Amino acid sequence: MRSGYTVAIIGGGASGVALAARIVEHLPAGLSTANLTIALFDARGCDGGNAYAPDAPSNLMNTTCGAIDRVFGGSFGILHWAEENPAKWRPYVERADLEAGAYIPRPVVGLYLSDLLDHARRQAADRGFCLDLIVDEVVDVSPPGDPNADYLVHSLSSGHCKARYVYLAVGHLERCRTEDYQHHARYRHNPYPIAGLVEEIPKRASVGVIGTRLTAIDVALGLAAAGHSGSIHCVSRRGRLPAVRADRGKYRFKELEREDLRRRLLRETRSKLRLSDIAAMLGREIEHAEGRHLSLGEIVHDDRSPIDYYEREIALAAGKARPWQAVLYATNRNIDLLWHHLHEDDRQLLMSEWLNDWLTYRASIPRENAERVLAMMKSGQLTVQGGARKFEYDSEAGSFRIQLASGGPLQVEYLVSATGFANRIEQADSRLMKNLLSRGLVVPHRYGGVDCVFETGQVRPRAGAAAGESRIFALGPLTSGVYFFTTALEIIARQAAQRTHDLAFMLGVEWLDQPETEAWVDDFQAGRAGDAEGPGLRHGEGPDLLGHLLSSDQTEFIDFKQLRLLNDQIRDEDFETAIDRDPSAP
Repeated sequence: MRSGYTVAIIGGGASGVALAARIVEHLPAGLSTANLTIALFDARGCDGGNAYAPDAPSNLMNTTCGAIDRVFGGSFGILHWAEENPAKWRPYVERADLEAGAYIPRPVVGLYLSDLLDHARRQAADRGFCLDLIVDEVVDVSPPGDPNADYLVHSLSSGHCKARYVYLAVGHLERCRTEDYQHHARYRHNPYPIAGLVEEIPKRASVGVIGTRLTAIDVALGLAAAGHSGSIHCVSRRGRLPAVRADRGKYRFKELEREDLRRRLLRETRSKLRLSDIAAMLGREIEHAEGRHLSLGEIVHDDRSPIDYYEREIALAAGKARPWQAVLYATNRNIDLLWHHLHEDDRQLLMSEWLNDWLTYRASIPRENAERVLAMMKSGQLTVQGGARKFEYDSEAGSFRIQLASGGPLQVEYLVSATGFANRIEQADSRLMKNLLSRGLVVPHRYGGVDCVFETGQVRPRAGAAAGESRIFALGPLTSGVYFFTTALEIIARQAAQRTHDLAFMLGVEWLDQPETEAWVDDFQAGRAGDAEGPGLRHGEGPDLLGHLLSSDQTEFIDFKQLRLLNDQIRDEDFETAIDRDPSAP
């Protein structure tokens, strides 16, 4: 690595790659970033992370290629990538082209992410940055001894490296095993990769699946696609299958667009929203989208059997939009704001009473997968049941016993957990998280993940854990407690954009603190009389947070009010260009 500031990104899944690519493409290049190195750590070498790693083609995305392309990857979108690299994705997809409306296997997204990182590395070299991929597991981070020192990022094989800023993009973390049955050889604590699961389980064996949502669908369809002929039993407390996504449908809010909502929340005299407020806002949006009033009973159907439920869902989703569903998906654009401003009592109510309903109807599956699930249920190979209470291994019978609220116990030869990953970092089977918690560099958020500043993602440490202000930031699933819903690629892309925006400003502050900065500002101002660009701007070499940005279209990356306060030698006239472009500037 080169000398100078290093930005360490821990995790090479969607969040880590999105951040690295965004920094490379959008961080203004100039004096404050001249010696910048981005070090991306991933134990598996950025193969897509837990969500998009190489796996069975039956694991479909629940959003379309076009939706991914609109929000993720910047100038290197997935549709352009697919057009240029058909040989990479065609083994997974039975079609000639990847169209905007296609639901693609998640491993295809992993292939795209790997190439997006390669693209970012080439682009970094062109822009004067260095993006290093370090294939190693980060196990600890040591805090700086004084506010001006760097963190030490410790990895298993590479020793340690210094980092000025650290970004935690570790994705989903596996839960610790806490029950006796979870240590049995025929139990799978993490079903992914599904391709590995189908190799381990005999095709005629009976299989129990703990969970009935997206991961359980992956398990059932993955086993069936590999020729499994034994019975499969998906069980959960409520036995709720995910809704079925309509073939098309996109919605722009009438009153809940992000900036409109932000201004409204700032204007309101009450400091917190109530659930009834949000329900009323969403109700009005759904009515506007549907063109009529839609009752909750027309969406929720708890009284139907799993087969009846999916027959109805598939019929409603076939060949037409479901406007209410488009409204729920559109909340990607503002759900963090709604959660942040929600009253604490209602947060508790939402998490305890309504979270399952939200996930059932918000995290829907493509119709083609729902049709496969329905066929398996009708054939009798797949059952979906609620009332799951207890799981244990019966050594006498040589099988797992699943206790249900009604009827006798269910006996299965293999048991697979499909309940997702650890929401609480205290329960995560992660050496890194355990060490960060022990050092006090992170603290748990009461609703999951790490506690961090809403506006910036800056991780809140335990008091006295490190000298100076924290320079550790988080994004992706690790921030679920602060932002509520964090797994959609659109949301990950927005977080990456915000972190890049803030990094540009922080690097600018670092640059402004250097002793040579005052001399540069004097030289710049003296040169303006004879040269409109100033001496430091020739050939695009000006500092990114003063001259270079003022002469480019990248002014959105800095807070001009704060920048002006940092150096009173910068004249108001120097910001005229920025003021014209940014109405929020002073």
